[in-house]
Amino acid sequence: MKKFIIGTIATALLLTISISIQQGLLFAKPLPYDDEQKGLDTQITIHLSHVVAENTPKGLAASKFAELVEEKTNGEVKVHVYPNASLFNDENEFNAIQSGEVEMIIPTFSKMTSYVPNWQVLDLPYLFNTDDEVQKVLTGPIGEQLLEELEPYHVKGLSFWHNGFKHITAVDYPIHTFEDLKGLRVRTMPSKALERQFASVGATPIPISFSEVFTDLESNSIDAQENTASNIYSKGFYKVQQHMTLTKHGILGYAVLINEKFWKSLPTKIQKDIEEAMVETTDWQFEQAVLMNENDLHKLEQQTGFEIYDMSEQERQRFKEKLSPVYDYYRTNVENANILNEMQKIVSP
Repeated sequence: MKKFIIGTIATALLLTISISIQQGLLFAKPLPYDDEQKGLDTQITIHLSHVVAENTPKGLAASKFAELVEEKTNGEVKVHVYPNASLFNDENEFNAIQSGEVEMIIPTFSKMTSYVPNWQVLDLPYLFNTDDEVQKVLTGPIGEQLLEELEPYHVKGLSFWHNGFKHITAVDYPIHTFEDLKGLRVRTMPSKALERQFASVGATPIPISFSEVFTDLESNSIDAQENTASNIYSKGFYKVQQHMTLTKHGILGYAVLINEKFWKSLPTKIQKDIEEAMVETTDWQFEQAVLMNENDLHKLEQQTGFEIYDMSEQERQRFKEKLSPVYDYYRTNVENANILNEMQKIVSP
């Protein structure tokens, strides 16, 4: 009986080996490598946080940049975009990038002036006249010089982006002249230059986070605010304001920043691909900013109960002259104020 059992087991084993050899399972060659799986275990992920809607100049450019990076790196780098302050708001995003909690952010340059005071030059009123002038400054040597001032904070500046020219919206009555701003509580970004602008016309500047503007307007905690047509439309400010004045008194722009330690950890080839993607995105973004503000202004003009007033050139000139002391403040309080002279050589008087 014992011999029978051993014989049966041996026969079964020989039969299994024979079948395996016939079907190629034994001594089989490794499976062919699937190219689609290449790099999945080494894919680089970049988390990019910003505070505005996706359908804005900044929001669209962030998505465009993510697409270009993935394309240029053949999928080795994936950029995840978090809009609408869903990851960090404009109060804590810079601390987050410094600590490495997020790899990239796109703050307004006005928010950065507490760290880089010289960036207040970009907040000076009526400095720029056209979008082309803005692009020449922000994408040229002056823009590069300003981005280099981030070095002490261990953050690398990749580019400046443009949102457009700012205008003023108000709740109770239209702003026809700068005198109409007297006594109003006006939301500004936390830039000394911006705060000085409204204080100089008798308004009370109130710096608050962008994500809080709608609710503060709705609750009448503030009376007015300054912004681009694209932000006013995309964030629905026209729903809680009745009046908009096309003042074109300043610009709104952004700095595209990346954590320096993370940047240095990237292979040189990847850094080059990201820089190329950023150059293409920046050129595209400037064009889109102009088009989107034109389109969104047209949409605002169609809103029932929302009045748009175009400030006359005469009143703009009066406004500009009234705000001229802000330039004196900048020259007196900023160490590298000579950069203003360089900018004024580019912009028309």
